[in-house]
Amino acid sequence: MGILRSIATSFLSFILFLTLTIFSVAFMLQGTVLNSDFVSDQVDKVPISDIARDFGDELISSELPQDMPFMKDVALNVVEKQEPWIKEQLKDAIDTGYDYLLGDTETLRITIPLSELKENLGDSLWDETQAYLQKELATKSESEISRYLQDIIRQIPKDILPTDLAILPSDLRNLAIEQYLRDFAGQKPVFGLPPEITAPVQESAREYFDQYLNDFIKDIPDTYTIDEDTLGHQTMDALSTARTVVDYFQTYYPWMIVLILVLAALIFVANMNIRATARALGTNLCIFGGLDLIGIIVVKVISPFHFLVDVFDIPSTLSNWMEGAANDVTSVALPLAIGLLVVGVALLVVSFIIKPREA
Repeated sequence: MGILRSIATSFLSFILFLTLTIFSVAFMLQGTVLNSDFVSDQVDKVPISDIARDFGDELISSELPQDMPFMKDVALNVVEKQEPWIKEQLKDAIDTGYDYLLGDTETLRITIPLSELKENLGDSLWDETQAYLQKELATKSESEISRYLQDIIRQIPKDILPTDLAILPSDLRNLAIEQYLRDFAGQKPVFGLPPEITAPVQESAREYFDQYLNDFIKDIPDTYTIDEDTLGHQTMDALSTARTVVDYFQTYYPWMIVLILVLAALIFVANMNIRATARALGTNLCIFGGLDLIGIIVVKVISPFHFLVDVFDIPSTLSNWMEGAANDVTSVALPLAIGLLVVGVALLVVSFIIKPREA
């Protein structure tokens, strides 16, 4: 009879260990991937402006006019200034997407308003251009300032210049624009050109700047919508499958807790002895909780994303965020591991305190 009890206890303990393993993964998923608040918190931690600077040459430069490459740095400054707005829109989109994924809504429709961004973009670019020039010229000598500004001036298309300025000889026209840019950047003008030459630049600089940008801003819609039409049938089929999987997960997640309790009860029934049951359960929980805790500590100490930096050429800013996200994920799993370990130790202590039943 004792052998049968031992076999039954070992078998049930093994099933309990597997169930705890599955439950720990489910617990971590429930607190991270399937938790919109957790994902929104990760969005708050994303260094969007730093990542934009790391990928700026490939992403931003390709969208800007090739004749004004200095605008790349200006655009990156605008991205930094708009970072709170960008994160707010991302979090709103995440909340709407999770409502669909978790079955709270039957249709997927994420609308991102862009009208406010369009209104602010022109002013932001103008202000950031001024701030950028001020910063660039602050540490340069007079000759370096002149060369720097003349390089910019040569990149300005002649067909966007005011008529009164375009008809001037190129040397004189370039001097007039340089004098304006010096004044625009807070530098002391050094040329003393007559007003009839500098006036066209002073009067029309902002107008032509806005006109130049409007060709790009006007292509931005007032709203951007993500729905079934924009995503396509293939993506929607994948999302539909994900909804089904998540629905099953949400349905059976509480039943895993019930199964753990049932297995614990069956171990007691197999032994009909509190001391033996406490020892069997305590051993199980100590082993699982200890291994889980060791795994979490190893992930925190080793920081595996550092190894991916060299292998996949991931920028350090993105790698640091990924490492932080992994640390937050393990922090979600940490309380469960500690809790199971503490309960296991407590049960083992109880098993030694209770006196064995006399024959």
